[in-house]
Amino acid sequence: MMDQVRKKQKMYKVLIIDDDRSTRYMLKRFKKWESYGFAIADEACDGKEALQKLKSCYFDLIITDIRMPGMDGIEFLQEFKSMNWQACVIFLSTHSDFEYAKQGIRLGVFDYMTKPLNDDLLGEALERAKTYLDEEYKKRTKMEAEKKQLAESLKLYYPKKREKKLAACLLSGSSLITKEIENTLLEITKIFENDLYKMGILLNMLLANLSEKIYATFPWLQKLGDKNFTYDMTEAQSIAEMKQKFFMYINSCLEMIKKYELHHADSVIRRTCAYVIEHVEQDIKLEMIANEVHMSKDYVGKLFKQKTGCNFNDFVTKVKMEHAKYLIQTGEFKNYEVSEKLGYSKPDYFSRLFKKYTGHTPTEFKKLYNNV
Repeated sequence: MMDQVRKKQKMYKVLIIDDDRSTRYMLKRFKKWESYGFAIADEACDGKEALQKLKSCYFDLIITDIRMPGMDGIEFLQEFKSMNWQACVIFLSTHSDFEYAKQGIRLGVFDYMTKPLNDDLLGEALERAKTYLDEEYKKRTKMEAEKKQLAESLKLYYPKKREKKLAACLLSGSSLITKEIENTLLEITKIFENDLYKMGILLNMLLANLSEKIYATFPWLQKLGDKNFTYDMTEAQSIAEMKQKFFMYINSCLEMIKKYELHHADSVIRRTCAYVIEHVEQDIKLEMIANEVHMSKDYVGKLFKQKTGCNFNDFVTKVKMEHAKYLIQTGEFKNYEVSEKLGYSKPDYFSRLFKKYTGHTPTEFKKLYNNV
C-alpha cells in the first residue's frame, strides 16, 4: 500500500557520478528507486562530465563519489555551489575518505554513504532525501503561488507607458534607452519606496513582457540559441543591485538586437537579416535574398553594406558562427556535424572560419566551455 501511495507522488530525477562503472551499475540495479519517489535520469564518470550535463538538465538528487580522476566530488561540489544551482547532494565513498566527507559537510552536502553499498542504508538515505525534497517543493510551490497572487495585486501599478517606450528603444536600437531605464526605475522606486520584493515582482513582469515583445517581433532569434542575462529581481538585496540587474538585462537585449542588425528601420535590411537567421543551417546566397525581396542582388548587397557597415557575406558568417557556438555548447554534435548543419561541406574550412571569428578552434572552444 505504501508503495502505491508513493508512486502517485512527485518523482525526483537522480544523477549518479562515479568513475567506477560497477558502482554505477549497483546503484542502478537497486529495485526500490521508484517506491521512494526517485528515477535515475542520467550518469557521469566524473565531476566535469556532470557539470556539463547540469548545464542542460535539472536534477533533484545527485549521488557522487568523492575520489575520482579528473574532477573529484569536492571540486564538483565547489563548482556546483558557485553556480548557485539547487539539488540534494549525497557523497558516496569509503570509510578512509571520511576527512573528504567532512569537507563536503562544510560545503553543504546533504548526506554521506559508504562503500560497499548497502540496500537498507541506501533506502534510509533516500527516505531522508525524499522528505527534504518534498519540503523544499512545498516551499517553492507556496512561494510561487504567493508571488503570482502578489503580481495580480500589483497590476494596478504596472508602468504600461514605460514598457512601450522601453520596447520602442530596444527595437530601434535607440541610445535614449539609458534615460528610459533610469526613468522607469525612478518611477517604480517612488511607488514602493524601499519594498524591494514588490519592486522586484513588478520589474520581473516588465522584463517578461519586454522579452515577449522582442521574440514576437523577431521569433527567428530563438533559432540562434541566444541566452540573455538571467533575471529575478526579487533576489536583489538592495536597490543598487536591483538597478544593476535591470540595466544588465535590458542592455543584453539591446546588444542582441544590434548584433544581428535588427534595429534598422529599412524593411529590406530587416527582411534580409531575418532570412539569414531563419535559414542559418542552409548554404545562403545573396541571390536567395534578392528573390525574397524582389530586388537585384547587386542592389541588395550595396544597400546592406551602406546601412549596416558590413558585407553581406560577413554577416552570414557571423550568424553562422554564433549558431555554431550554440551547437558546440550543447555537446550533442561532433565538429564535422556542426560544419554540415551550417552548410559547410569541408570541416577544415569551417574550423578556420570559427577560429578567425572566436580566436579558438571548435575543439578548443568546446574544452573552454566545459571548463566554465
